[in-house]
Amino acid sequence: MPLPSPQFDPTGFLDDFRAAHLSQLLVAAVSDFDVGRILSDGPISFAELRGELKLAERPAIVLLTALRTLKLIDVNDQHQMELTPYGREKLSPESPFHLRGYVGLGAFSADVRHIVECLKHDRPAGPVSFVFHGGASSVLDDPQTAGVLTRAMADRARSIAPLLAQEIDLSSARRLVDVGGGHGLYSAAFLKRNPSLKAMIIDRAPALEVARQFAAELDLGGRMQFVVGDVHTLGLEERPDVVLIANLLHDYNAQDAEALVHRFAAMLAPGGRMLVLDAWLNSVNPGDPPVSDGPRAVAAYSGLLFSLCEGRCYRLDEVQTWLHNAGLRVGEQVTALPAHGGVVIGHKEV
Repeated sequence: MPLPSPQFDPTGFLDDFRAAHLSQLLVAAVSDFDVGRILSDGPISFAELRGELKLAERPAIVLLTALRTLKLIDVNDQHQMELTPYGREKLSPESPFHLRGYVGLGAFSADVRHIVECLKHDRPAGPVSFVFHGGASSVLDDPQTAGVLTRAMADRARSIAPLLAQEIDLSSARRLVDVGGGHGLYSAAFLKRNPSLKAMIIDRAPALEVARQFAAELDLGGRMQFVVGDVHTLGLEERPDVVLIANLLHDYNAQDAEALVHRFAAMLAPGGRMLVLDAWLNSVNPGDPPVSDGPRAVAAYSGLLFSLCEGRCYRLDEVQTWLHNAGLRVGEQVTALPAHGGVVIGHKEV
């Protein structure tokens, strides 16, 4: 029997939870980076704007994407960043109707000070790292903290996994590898729908303890293999015909995220598929700055991720390029799931 599905769509609930991060980015843009003043003199390139803001590429993308989804800035036909008429009225110091002082009051918030530090230094402001790199200290190897984090991610997965398995047909697949699979519930949903399928979950030991418990509760322990390892270096003895990377790439910077795609694409069996599940920002036009226009809720989620780890939400065109560069044929269709989830599929030629 398939895993049970929720009665209510979780999208609105999660949007409300993440919305505060968009507000924090707006306050930071006004109080500490003064985007309205910089753009008051007219359009400038993304590189020039980054220079004025004194920001690295990742924080600049996160901050400016938030402002573009709020319709305060946009990209013109010359591929430059500019204030919209709405943004000019509300953010420019020359406007008699600006709200700079009022919005700037938010800078007294501890959460805003936190996101400003993240933006200025291009890293989480706190001591906790929610990503794993070999040889580096990570909470993912602390049993208590990793257990809490893994179960928290499982809370969301229970609302998404049954629909993922319903939408993606794996009836012809026999071997699935779940990269950084944590709780294993996405694989579990596929196993419940596909009796001939077996899954390997690769993650750190504390996360896999949670996955073992869930697999036992679902009577799937005999069809799941739990492999403790570093997804950045681990090799596979057998080529899988499906690789699943679910809500993992956004934890890492773009270079490391693309490297993971390339690494596991190379391990796929001929004719195999790579399923990449995440919340994607809209693509940008060729030649335009790397600043998406939405969805607004995903820009807010990107701000949350930015404050906790090394990554951000990526655009659809970014992941499609990674898959293409890894030698996979990228499917035209993106399977939509609740909470702005989307599955991008890369096919390995036979």
